[in-house]
Amino acid sequence: MGYYIDLTRISLDKLKEKLKTEDLLPSQQILKKNIDERFEIIKSQNLKTMSDLKSTLKTKKEVKQFSLKTSLPENFLIVLRREINSYYPQPRKIEDFPEISDSTKKKLQNMGIKTTIELYDMIITKEKRKKLEKELKISNEEILLLTKLTDLSRIRYVNLTFATLLTNSEYDTVKKIKKADHKKLYESLY
Repeated sequence: MGYYIDLTRISLDKLKEKLKTEDLLPSQQILKKNIDERFEIIKSQNLKTMSDLKSTLKTKKEVKQFSLKTSLPENFLIVLRREINSYYPQPRKIEDFPEISDSTKKKLQNMGIKTTIELYDMIITKEKRKKLEKELKISNEEILLLTKLTDLSRIRYVNLTFATLLTNSEYDTVKKIKKADHKKLYESLY
């Protein structure tokens, strides 16, 4: 499992169904307008997955070109691009986590590790965490905290504050959140 969701595994049909059933913000409602027709046009361009679409709509210039080529509204494609890009949240800077000691931050920085994406592969398994714990000469508690903060930072819309709140709850990993009843999760954090 990588830091980000594998968009090659999410078909455009799955994306379309998700958008149909999701409670979207008012600014995103355009995604539901003529959704079946618009997604058929997108698929007719030999695009099959979210990854294909992400690559096609990579820049504003490419969005404009795709709009001209397909006659799809540019504003629809811009909002769709934002939605897809939201699956790739910005990695968090480790220095911004107030719960991590300054000495650990400095040690990680000396290793060239400044963000959660750079740290992720080094803490993904128990063996790798043990190795890093010994290398950094930090406590098991701190390596677990780093692990949880890094893991939670991969979730869409989770900022530093919310990641910290989650680490202090029973929902302290992506796996637990994925299995959680959203109402119970909300109530436990409230």
